[in-house]
Amino acid sequence: MPRIRSVTLAPALAVAALLLSAACATTPVPETQGAAPLATAAPATAAIGVAKREFADPERSNWPQTGPRPLRTILWYPAGTGGTPETQEVYGRDKALLRDAPLVDGARRPLILLSHGAGSRADHMAWLGHVLAGHGFIVAAVEHNGSPEEELHSRPTPSDHFAWERARDLSAVLDALLRDPAVGPAIDRERIGAAGFSLGGTTVLWLAGARFDLAHLRRNAPPMPADRKDAIENLIRLPQSNGAARDAQRRAETSHRDPRVRSVFALAPAMGFGFTAEGLREVEVPVRIVVGDADPVTPAAPNARHFAEGIAGARYLEVPGERGHYTGATPAEVRAAELEEIAAMAAVFFDETLQP
Repeated sequence: MPRIRSVTLAPALAVAALLLSAACATTPVPETQGAAPLATAAPATAAIGVAKREFADPERSNWPQTGPRPLRTILWYPAGTGGTPETQEVYGRDKALLRDAPLVDGARRPLILLSHGAGSRADHMAWLGHVLAGHGFIVAAVEHNGSPEEELHSRPTPSDHFAWERARDLSAVLDALLRDPAVGPAIDRERIGAAGFSLGGTTVLWLAGARFDLAHLRRNAPPMPADRKDAIENLIRLPQSNGAARDAQRRAETSHRDPRVRSVFALAPAMGFGFTAEGLREVEVPVRIVVGDADPVTPAAPNARHFAEGIAGARYLEVPGERGHYTGATPAEVRAAELEEIAAMAAVFFDETLQP
């Protein structure tokens, strides 16, 4: 059996640590200044349903190697009559939801898979999930990170370390949703898209066919953050003693393209310096990339702009300010309004690219 060179992932861990350090205070924002007016998405649905699923991928182990990889998932969707009324606060605004309500009708609807950022959770994508569901999409936000025990009490987590495995998470959840008796029959299998923020943005680009290059990453990545050096070194050594990590590492440079996904929307995607022009040429689906020109966490030039320049036909928008991640104290009402704008932008993009 060939020896696994785990040390090559040190730059990837450095990036994951940088993203994690900003995760609690970062949120994507939309174009507002210096850009053309946003197109108008389809009229919103009156009621939004919410439900949870406890999926697992039987083909991959969890990190403790005690069972399959857990893939907890939140669903938002156009709701019919029934369900339990509840509210969810999203950046200071209460959103009305119907817990476990049925889908609004028997029509087949497009599905959008959502991928959150490093150190984050599926419910942090609620600002996007609510809007997309309100415009008629079924939305599934995948929880890439497990419990502290499932992530071996590591920060950064193994799930953020082996970040390409997130694309397999989305594909496995798609498999499960298509088999789901309540949701599967309502999904239009010809109209499936994916959207993600930060490391989640990179995740959906992997899903679209982008291929990682560890040697390119090693040559171009930033230095390791000193305050996370011990945690990163532990994760670098993990494949030596952990079969799940060893298997994941072997998949680093393989294609994670899922041909069922027809278009992707990436907000401030990270780790651009791990992708060569050759690795990006394999992306053939419609791609929309948005980032702020003063993003301090995933700067435009080596990340979003690099992806856009390498992906044929990618639609790229660079807007003024910290438009990919917040680092300052921005009022909740401002964040909420900006996030609703970018969510509407995503709805328009998917309306255009997932036509029946």
